[in-house]
Amino acid sequence: MNLTTPASAIAIKPIRGHNEPAAVAADLRAIADVIEHNPHLAEMITQMFERPFWPSHAVAWDERESPRAVMAETIRQFMPIATGPIEKNYRGDYFDALIPLRSVKVRLTDERAQVCTRVVTGVETVTEDIPDPEYVAAAPMVTQTREVETVEWTCEPLMGHVSTT
Repeated sequence: MNLTTPASAIAIKPIRGHNEPAAVAADLRAIADVIEHNPHLAEMITQMFERPFWPSHAVAWDERESPRAVMAETIRQFMPIATGPIEKNYRGDYFDALIPLRSVKVRLTDERAQVCTRVVTGVETVTEDIPDPEYVAAAPMVTQTREVETVEWTCEPLMGHVSTT
């Protein structure tokens, strides 16, 4: 399996002064050896990987202006080792890409507004009872009609603008 970055990929600059990739890889291999000889640690490591990783927080400041491209490139880099389809999840204001490996899932997270496009698909009229502004102390209820946006979030395939070859 070729895990090198293709020439067509965007170059993401890491934060200066951070860990060397070879040293991090060696540490992860050492952790893997410890887990193999101490199986009770497997669940702890699995839980660690289920916590969010923020790709846009691990790059140089000038890269943070393109969090969608950083997320897409990070997903692309994990694709060769994924053991199944990459899941998209939405938690309130957050977007998660869950990349399944054999026993763990890597969770890549960012603010949904940074990596998705908010699309207003219509307007819905909502009627609700609210406290009467002139009689707030007594708080009688009155009926109010107002316009409420109907929206959906369109998260195009994040790989759409990054070559996967």
